Amino acid sequence: MKENFLLKSENAAALYREAARDLPIIDYHNHLSVSDIKKDKKYEDLCELWLASDPYKHRLMRIMGIDEHFITGQASPREKLRKYCEAFPYLAGTPVYDWSRMELFRIFGIEQTPSKENADYIFDKALEMLRSPEFSARGILSRFSIEKQFPVAALTDELTDFGGDLAPSLRADALLSPTEELRHTISERSGIPITDTDSYIAAIAKILDAFDQKGCRFADHALDAGFFDGASEEQMEILIRLGGEYAKRGWTLLLHMDAKRKTSPRLARIAGPAGGYAAVGGDLNISALADMLGRVEEKEGLPSTVLFPLNQSDFAPISVLQGSFPCVQLGAAWWWCDHAMGIRHALDCTASYGVLSRFIGMTTDSRSILSFVRHDYFRRILCSYLDEKNERDEWGLSYEMLADILRGICYENAKKRIQ
Repeated sequence: MKENFLLKSENAAALYREAARDLPIIDYHNHLSVSDIKKDKKYEDLCELWLASDPYKHRLMRIMGIDEHFITGQASPREKLRKYCEAFPYLAGTPVYDWSRMELFRIFGIEQTPSKENADYIFDKALEMLRSPEFSARGILSRFSIEKQFPVAALTDELTDFGGDLAPSLRADALLSPTEELRHTISERSGIPITDTDSYIAAIAKILDAFDQKGCRFADHALDAGFFDGASEEQMEILIRLGGEYAKRGWTLLLHMDAKRKTSPRLARIAGPAGGYAAVGGDLNISALADMLGRVEEKEGLPSTVLFPLNQSDFAPISVLQGSFPCVQLGAAWWWCDHAMGIRHALDCTASYGVLSRFIGMTTDSRSILSFVRHDYFRRILCSYLDEKNERDEWGLSYEMLADILRGICYENAKKRIQ
């Protein structure tokens, strides 16, 4: 790939080389398998590493009309890779097109754009390299200058595999609507009988202490489409109380909002709950969100909070909330918004309605270890964005000041959340 890919000017390229490229990565929320990393998993072939764990690619293959047999079905790994490569040139314009080329080049040194003609070459070259010890899970991750990453863990998960550069990020979705089985497990692990909301929160708090000792600094709740219109008072009470517990520990609350996860029953049966078929929900109820944040602030103390809406129309009103709740900010463009247009729109809204220099920056939120290239993708776009705004909008900032803001967004603002 071109050295100045996505860098629109000489000054942007200089910012990238001198201030952004070599910064360490704090990946504060992802879905990687901690067990695979701990065991230093070896990959059988490129299909297992590059396609099998990436629902973004599966989604595009379906849109291209490729039969499910070659996506999640029983086709051989080579056949699946051939189908993806055959479709690949027609994916230009999608972020996956850029990410895929970056992944092949960064890890395997493959500069060719995948196609029907070179699919077997790509498969065979990667296969040969994957047989080498330095292309294990840990070996691949070592190419990304990761200082700290936070794979998600449910409250009832074992934490024995965490340590060193791996710390848990609490995935707390199930806590707002607990099943009897979950209540029983939480009670058993905490040693606290659960009889009401007070004892339920007390039991959770005891387990949160164990997460804290393992380095957890982030708690994530997915508030899917319709949450604020359909949540019970008990669910809101639990969320508010949990917000207080996170604040006591100095954690950051991540709210991923407005996903429509249940769309195609057929694909749900085929691909499971994370198969790349979710959609963007309706407009977020900003009034209800603000009311909830206000209740947490008044009753429990509001933790540092990062909001990830899935609908880009919500970027601006959420950015405005930073003026009402200074510890709240818009997060990085998420999921279907995680492309150049979405990233620039999130930066524009933060700059226009909030304070851009406080932006927490990128996280992968991915199940693929190759997705760490998205930090480089984000940094390249950000370098061009800052230089463009400084010149076109006449910010009048020095190169040194731009570099300082850049370092904050790419690394230092996230670093402050884990100290």
